[in-house]
Amino acid sequence: MKARGMNVSRSELPQDIGMLPGTFIRPLWGDLPSIFKQPKERLHFEWLWLKSWFQNFTALFYFSKFKGNSQPLLLKERRQIALKLHKQMYTAYANGDAKTIRKICCTGLANDLTRRISTRPQGEKVTWSLDKYIRGPSTLFTGIRVLADRLTEIPELPNSSVRQVTVRITSRQSTGKIQQQKPGAKDVAEQPPTKSRDCTEYIVIQKFKWMGEEDQWRIWGQTTATTIEDLDSPFFAMGVSLADRYEAMKDSMGRR
Repeated sequence: MKARGMNVSRSELPQDIGMLPGTFIRPLWGDLPSIFKQPKERLHFEWLWLKSWFQNFTALFYFSKFKGNSQPLLLKERRQIALKLHKQMYTAYANGDAKTIRKICCTGLANDLTRRISTRPQGEKVTWSLDKYIRGPSTLFTGIRVLADRLTEIPELPNSSVRQVTVRITSRQSTGKIQQQKPGAKDVAEQPPTKSRDCTEYIVIQKFKWMGEEDQWRIWGQTTATTIEDLDSPFFAMGVSLADRYEAMKDSMGRR
């Protein structure tokens, strides 16, 4: 993103600048490298996990309390915000509610969901329900776990920042499709059964501050856990200083 400072109007500012570069997302325990077969990679993962947690919290605390005007950390509220948006998004998608989708989702995700709604067969109704949260070890027995919480300045825009929170949500969801009958139809078509499945999702929620003005929380989309291949990225490479990573992230954001 190439900003133009104070000459940028609010309507020109984007909702979607992509995933913040260098976001470390801890994989599930079973997806981590084996400590016996790949000890170097496993130790690198554990080190990145601890380091990213410390760096993210330090940056969040600094920007929230000392950089510009103070703003709440929302450490307790962020999980509930993510759960609410997650449920609203799927409910709106099932109902074909494009207005709500565009209100709570970033541009890229909203465009994708509304496009899929527009391609549904005529008369088809989609159902969705969240049956329960699966409270296992991967979410510390809560159904949702915060994996990353990052806040950074936006280049070339004064008093502007973006915050992205990545959560892992484990839940049981049911989906189905119902073909609505045409008026006057005598035969009732047999409807396919509802499908229930266990889901593990990595949901990213995002909030902007544009030149001192707070925007609302939105869903950016879904992402995946960090892999061994990702360790080759300069953002995760060993021996790269925090200052170098920060400058690389700003350069990456400035090119969008």
